[in-house]
Amino acid sequence: MDSRQIPLINLAPYFSGLMENKQQVAREIRQACEDIGFFTVSGHGVPLELVRSTNAAARAFFDLPLDEKTKVLAKPAFGYMPMEAENLSASLGAKAHSDLKETLNLKLPVEAVSWPSHPPELTPTCQQYFSAMLELAGAILHLFALALDVPETFFDDKVDRPNAVLRLINYPPVGAAQPGQMGAGEHTDYGTITILWSEDSRGLQVRTRDGAWLDVAASPEAFIINIGDLMSNWTNDRWISTLHRVTPRVNAARRQSIAFFHNPNPDAVIECIPGCCDDAHPARYAPILAGEHLRMKAEKALGKSV
Repeated sequence: MDSRQIPLINLAPYFSGLMENKQQVAREIRQACEDIGFFTVSGHGVPLELVRSTNAAARAFFDLPLDEKTKVLAKPAFGYMPMEAENLSASLGAKAHSDLKETLNLKLPVEAVSWPSHPPELTPTCQQYFSAMLELAGAILHLFALALDVPETFFDDKVDRPNAVLRLINYPPVGAAQPGQMGAGEHTDYGTITILWSEDSRGLQVRTRDGAWLDVAASPEAFIINIGDLMSNWTNDRWISTLHRVTPRVNAARRQSIAFFHNPNPDAVIECIPGCCDDAHPARYAPILAGEHLRMKAEKALGKSV
């Protein structure tokens, strides 16, 4: 396995408010997004106590009996999804085995059909986490705008009603996996930004431009950030929505992660950002509504027609 590491970027200078500090961080982000589409961040301001409390609430939910968890069975995408209910590789049209993971997909506002009542601490803790992630995603999008040489607030009116999803993920240990079967199959994320946390990031791998699979390592104090397909579309593929996967936990310890998927307003039109296309580099993608793109991707992953 490749020994290279994805970049670690300290966001603290951005929060100082000084434009030269913001530009410094934006340059580092631009390089990471052009090179691999993944980076980790420190200095983000999200309390580790909140992150670990959210992870503990997720563990308490996943430890419930299956019949309790299926009381909030996903209909179709929000709520609980049991083992092998999803095939992320199918979102790219690939044929593969279903994923060896279970998830709880949450969206605001709180709805009885998707937010479980047990454990009781899960809803308030996840709501706090959701708010913290929305704030962090907003800061990262400001940095993205600076990195793309457009006004810092360029994305604001396109994400003021974001279609954001909080996904709690459990990769339990398994005795065996089918050949090629993954904890999460090879896929790209669908939207703008993914903010991922795991106490133990082992198992997550990203594919570099030269086709090598790179293990992602991150400390519990850091978040793993990657861009999704809509950001690639916006930048005319100047920035990369990178293939990644999670290896199965065959005879290994359980692994949990928390993924926050930040997506634009459903009616936001995704088209090439000024400066990312010209006569020599025409736009590669037709304009598309963000909500329509996300619907098509999710339905493929769930094995539904589009």
